This record gives sequence, C-alpha cells and structure tokens, in this order.
Amino acid sequence: MTVLEALRRSGARLRSAGVPSPEHDAEVLLRHVLGWDRARLVAEGPAPLAPADEASFLRLVDERGRRRPLQHLTGTQWFWKLELRVTPDVLVPRPETELLVETALELLEDVERPLVVDVGTGSGCIALALASERPDATVHATDISEAALAVARDNALRLGLDGRVTFRRGDILEPVGALTGRLDLILSNPPYVSMAEWHTLAPEVRLHDPRPALIPPGDRLSVYRRLAPAAARFLHRGGALAVEIGRGMEDEVRRELEGAGLQVTGVRPDLAGIPRVLIARRPMG
Repeated sequence: MTVLEALRRSGARLRSAGVPSPEHDAEVLLRHVLGWDRARLVAEGPAPLAPADEASFLRLVDERGRRRPLQHLTGTQWFWKLELRVTPDVLVPRPETELLVETALELLEDVERPLVVDVGTGSGCIALALASERPDATVHATDISEAALAVARDNALRLGLDGRVTFRRGDILEPVGALTGRLDLILSNPPYVSMAEWHTLAPEVRLHDPRPALIPPGDRLSVYRRLAPAAARFLHRGGALAVEIGRGMEDEVRRELEGAGLQVTGVRPDLAGIPRVLIARRPMG
C-alpha cells in the first residue's frame, strides 16, 4: 500500500464511521506515525508504506473510527501558540477558550508585574499561554485533580515555562489563600455543561473527556456561584475576573457575579457570535 492509498482508504473508513473531518484526521494520524510534515507527505505520496508504519497507522485509524479523540491518539493539541500534551485526564483545549487568553492580555495591558490565578487549569493551557506572553506576570493555577496537575506541570516543563507558573491542588481559590485581596486578575473556564446537554455532545467529548471538567457538581451555575464571592475577596479593588460561559448563560452568570458584589463590565462573543467570556471587576469604592 502506498502513502496515498493509505490516506484514501483510511479517509473512507473514517467517513463511514461518522468522523466529522475524516480526510484531515487520516492525514494527521499518518503524519504522526511517519514523523513527516505535510509537504513531505505530498511529495512522497506514491512511495510504499513500510509494513510496521502501515500497521501502526491502521491501528490508530481503527481507534479514531471508534470516535476516540484525535488528540488522545497523537497526544498533543495546539492552543494559542503552544503545542500541549493532552491525556484523558484533562479536557482537550478548545479554540474558543483562546478568547479567554486574548481577554486576559487586554485586561493586563497597562498592569505591570500582574498577579494572576487560573482556576481549574486542567492541561494548563490558559495559565501557560498567559505566562508565555507576559514574562513579568506571576501566575498561579489551581485544580482539584492531581492527575490534571501532573499533565499541566509536564506541559510547563516541556515548554520551558516550569518556573513561570505555580500549580496548586485544591478547590477554587482555596490553595492560594495568602493572595486574598491582592490579585489583579482571576481567569476560569469552569465546568458548565448540564446533564441534558452532555447527552447531546459528540462521542469524542461525551465518552473521553473527563466528566468533572465538563459537568459541575450541581446545576450548571454551581461553580460560578462559588467562584464569584471568592473572587470578590481575592481581587484587589479594580481587579478583574474573566470567565468562559456557555450558550445562553450570559444573564444567569451575570446575576451570580453581580450578586457577589462584582461589577460586570463586558462580554466577548466567540467567532460564532455566542457570548463566550464575561468580565467583571471588584468595584473601586
């Protein structure tokens, strides 16, 4: 079997399995097995595929056909400008979450040596992206999952950012209690998927992403309900909170933040026009 034949057959196999981007995924998997870039894949398409490579590739295609996430098969996912390691212990970083990083950079534009906490860090994608862009920032990241923190610490080490982010295990802001009243910015992409929504998710998400990273321990507002008053205590006056929200959640989350004494100052839509990031500040008065 040649390289091109392997791509064609695997693309058809993935299409029949209902994989959303079959040709793309087949190419990514083959490049992963061969260690080739796309240019070489095109140039050497007529070449025969070595038996060992063919076997490895077909095993991965079979796994992808069973709707195992592409990122779990390659072990990586690009987020911001960083190639992160991902495992079943962490939520695969989504492109829309990059909006939270963009928002953070805007909020900190005029802040020197900012003090920041990322709540529910998972793979570390938000904290590490921010640290990579703001070398002067002091960044802390919390998570209740030790397995997720192990992935985040490994990502920091691989990216040369291991001295830039402090990872701590614990709930919400409890692990950084010494920073009460001092934070310039709190960031969070908390779990906000309801059980009803969870049943409608793609198999890659529903069956393979860690449920605690998707479904909160209560209704979909439960983490925001606890984070809001904690943020009001931990932010200095004028400090900001930026949180990711799901479709149709803007008004509900706004009420939780305002009920905790925070002042909502903005909302940022994603590329689909869905309100995705809500911004609030601790009042100056």
